[in-house]
Formats: sequence, structure tokens, C-alpha cells
Amino acid sequence: MIISKPCTTMKGVIVQPYSWEKEVTVDLKKTAECLRNNGYEVRSVIPKMLAIAVIDGYETSIYPSGKIIVKELTDIEMGKEIAKKIIECAGLSELLDG
Repeated sequence: MIISKPCTTMKGVIVQPYSWEKEVTVDLKKTAECLRNNGYEVRSVIPKMLAIAVIDGYETSIYPSGKIIVKELTDIEMGKEIAKKIIECAGLSELLDG
């Protein structure tokens, strides 16, 4: 399942994939490579810390915990759609079913 809510510290949407069965972890290098291969701009990758990509015109921060912050976005549903692209690239598609 994915949980989405407005960010309280800045204009944006926070999306967090969650699993009852296993800890969610994202390989940032692998995910960034997949995003590049899908035509998205990846601005930086700091392994085990943070990746920054531009998806559908929005700067997006991706963390190893799976937390995704879509900056400057207020539409929660659009935030979920952007996050789904990242979650699929992270190899965590099974979390989208819940």
C-alpha cells in the first residue's frame, strides 16, 4: 500500500510505500538508472541517502526508506501517480496492490 499526505514543512506531497510483511528499502542507484532509462531526468544520487529526479515536471526526492517527496505539488492523487513510477522502478510493484 502507499500512504500519501501533504507535506507540513513545505509545499509538496509525501508518499510512503508500506508493507506489513517486510521492510521497505529502495536501492537508489538501481532506481535512478531505471528512471533514466524511462526518460526521466535524474539530477543527483547520493547512495544510501537520497536521489533527486524530475518526473512529470516536478522535482522529486527519493529516500532509501521508500519515502518520496514531490516538491511544489498539492494534488495528492497526482503525487501518488508520480510515486507509482518510482515504486515500479524500485522493484516494489507488489506494494501498489494494497
